[in-house]
Amino acid sequence: MPAADLEVQQILRARRRALSPEEVGLPARPPGRRGPRVKGLTQDEVETLTNRRGGYYSRVESGRIPLTAEYLLTLSRALRLRESEYIYIHLRVFGTEPLVPLDPDAGRCVPPVWQRAVNAQREMAYVNDRAFNIVMYNEAFAEMFPSGKPPKNAMEWMLLSDEARDHTLVDWDTAWGPLVLPQFRAALAAHPDDADLLRIQEQILADDRALRLHQRTANSVELHPDGDRRPLRHAVRGLGQVTMIASQPLSAPGSRYMTILFDPAEVPSAA
Repeated sequence: MPAADLEVQQILRARRRALSPEEVGLPARPPGRRGPRVKGLTQDEVETLTNRRGGYYSRVESGRIPLTAEYLLTLSRALRLRESEYIYIHLRVFGTEPLVPLDPDAGRCVPPVWQRAVNAQREMAYVNDRAFNIVMYNEAFAEMFPSGKPPKNAMEWMLLSDEARDHTLVDWDTAWGPLVLPQFRAALAAHPDDADLLRIQEQILADDRALRLHQRTANSVELHPDGDRRPLRHAVRGLGQVTMIASQPLSAPGSRYMTILFDPAEVPSAA
């Protein structure tokens, strides 16, 4: 952390002083303790919470040593910073938003109000959580599937379902798989302990077709499908092209609100 970044130092100091030892699971101080009254947590207590020694936190708070991304995450959780405060400090210090969310469960719960937004969408639309579980969708999206019902997990269906690979996602080996699987790897890198993502990873490694794709795209990087246009066979509307629009509910980092625009394939006119 640059020594001149006084605002970051002030945020950390203010959050430290706003917490009592009891709030963070530390023993309460004896009421008859001598010396000046301490407001909030001491710097030593913050070191205890973040598993550091030797005045490490004191030097961070004063700007004498740089703040690393790893320690910022640990510190933000210990000081109970809000997600917005954590993101703001990360932007000031490193110039980017953090890849790892402050809340380990972030992206798992999408506010129910998003269902209303999905229902209001005329085009195909759905919301998935950080592990690609489909948590909301509209009727237009459900009609895309032969069964009339979406799968429970979008990524699992796209990468491992024969329905997806051999029927719905046209040219899966070239137009879909090579772009979808790197997105899965990016999600797993951001949430390496997510049980659903780990389960899908095991299935990919056990499936010959998905494993070959995994090996073939090992060096590919794709973070999202926003703006991608790919061929698709709609269960009701037939063959066409879809354009995907991806956005993110900001209150659920890692989740996605997907809108899928379908354009039917042009039928050649008779000569």
